[in-house]
Order: sequence, then C-alpha cells, then structure tokens
Amino acid sequence: MDSAKPCRLCSLLLQRLDQHPIRALTADDIAPFRDAVADYRRLGVLRYRRAPDDLDLVSITIDEHGNAMVAGGAQEGIRWLDIDFRAVGWQIRRSAGLAGPPVERLSDKVVHLGQFPDDPHRRVFYLVRLLTDANVIELVSSLKGRSSTAWPVILTPTPRQFALDIGRRIALEGVAIAAASDLLDEQAALPLVLKLAAIGLPTELPPDALEMSEHSATARYHRRGLKLEPRDFRVLAELAREAASDGGFVPGDDLLAALAAGQACDALPQVEQVTVSVSRLRTALAAAAGLERPAAQKLIQNDRRGGYRLAIEPGKIFLG
Repeated sequence: MDSAKPCRLCSLLLQRLDQHPIRALTADDIAPFRDAVADYRRLGVLRYRRAPDDLDLVSITIDEHGNAMVAGGAQEGIRWLDIDFRAVGWQIRRSAGLAGPPVERLSDKVVHLGQFPDDPHRRVFYLVRLLTDANVIELVSSLKGRSSTAWPVILTPTPRQFALDIGRRIALEGVAIAAASDLLDEQAALPLVLKLAAIGLPTELPPDALEMSEHSATARYHRRGLKLEPRDFRVLAELAREAASDGGFVPGDDLLAALAAGQACDALPQVEQVTVSVSRLRTALAAAAGLERPAAQKLIQNDRRGGYRLAIEPGKIFLG
C-alpha cells in the first residue's frame, strides 16, 4: 500500500470538515484509500450511513390492484461515510498525547482537545471549523476567557487567511492559529497524527512595536506605556490604523473628527488642536523610544495639505 495514502485521506477528511455542512465521503472518494478506511472506522472518525436521497434513485408506481411497485436502486442502497467531528478531536488528542479535561464539543464549530502534561507554556488546544474574519476575534476572546490562565491554540482543519488588521489583532491577543492539514505527520501509521509540540509557543513582539488596545484605551511603544489623554489616544489610533495597512497620510479632517468623537457639539475642537495633539503624541512616542526631541518630528510626518503619517513599519503595529 502507498504509505502516503493515509495522509492524503487525512487531508481529504480535514477539507470536508471545514465545509458547511460537513460533507460525507462517497464511495468514489474512498476508493483509493480502502486499506486505510478500516482504521478510521475503528476509531469512530468515519461511520457508514445510507445516503439521505436513496429514494431519489427509485421509481414507485401503483399497479391495478393498488400495490406499490418499486423499480431501480440497489438492495443495499448507497452508503456514504459520515465524519464525526468529536471523534476527530479525540483522535488528534490521543495521537498528540494531550491530557487534562476530556474532549468536549463546545459547539458545532469548536472542540476542546486538551493540553500537554506539564507544559510550561500552559497551552490548551482547540479544533475550530469555519473560522473567518467575521467570527475569529469574538471566538479568540471567548476561548481566552474560557482558558483562564492557559494560552489557547486554535487548530483549523485547513489553512485560513485573515485580513491584515484582523491578523494583527489576533497577534496582539497572543493566540496562535495553525492549520491541522499543515501539521500532519506523513510518516505516521495512525490517522490524524499532528506535530503540535512547537505550535503556539509564546513569541515576543518586536522590541520597538506599537501596541494599542482600543477596548481598554491603552498603548505601549518600545514596551513602555504611553500616558495619553483620550482624545490623543483616538488620534494615534487613527494614524496607527492607516500605517498598519501600509497606507499614506491621514487627512487632517479625519484627525479632527477623531478629536471630536464623544464631545458635546458646543465643545468641538478647532483645526489648530490637531497640530497640538500631534505634537503631544510625538513627545510621548519619542520619550518611550528614548529619542531626543529633534528626532520626535520624524515619528509623525506631515504634508503640505495638512495630513499626517505615523512613521512606524506596518509589521510593528499591533491593534486590538
């Protein structure tokens, strides 16, 4: 038997698992893997069932005596193999040597897998289907709350691509996301053996990173906290969002709107206050970076049209 076939069957299974609804495997799907299917069935990962549309394969007529006449179809029907999401989680857990509380299906998209015994990094692994830009931040927050002092590691059946700003927010939360299909051990004799040992190990942000949490209105630069007034924080957030997307200059009117957010109509800021706010931000950023005052001007650049640009590399800006 081709030793790569079990791994290819794993890949096919994970692809179907990341679809909605979870698609069963047909006889044609499993034909190249007949020798391996028995192991998946023994573990409960795959289970035979009759196709729900078997009746579509037959025709029923009524004879002159009122008896039903069935034509077509096969005596045993057409059998498909269903994928058991929870059983997939159990097999990943067993093969990786995870321990702790038992596998738990938290929803139709999330299964708790477990932790490595005596893991100094306190990682807890989850298998998550159908992860998208629309649901990943909420899910990350939920799993962090559920995991208490542990660090969640999310395994998706197949690779997922997130928007740049979403990816940075995930990084700021410190949650690792990896594709199970990329971690398959091709030499393993058993199904769904994943190489998890190095996944989710904590990594430090760049020492000169700008970290901002709009939820808590806090900011750090060069690992030092920035003491900012709320209105200055909003201006910095506006500049950081543009810089993080590799954008250009932010128009002064947009920064004026950021200053005005949350203020009463009779206390709206004037255009000059954008300049004052930017000056305060330059001073705060330069102090955190240990720069002399003349260098502060370079941290936030301005153009002739009244726009401003935060001069920090996109890969060093983390917004949450």
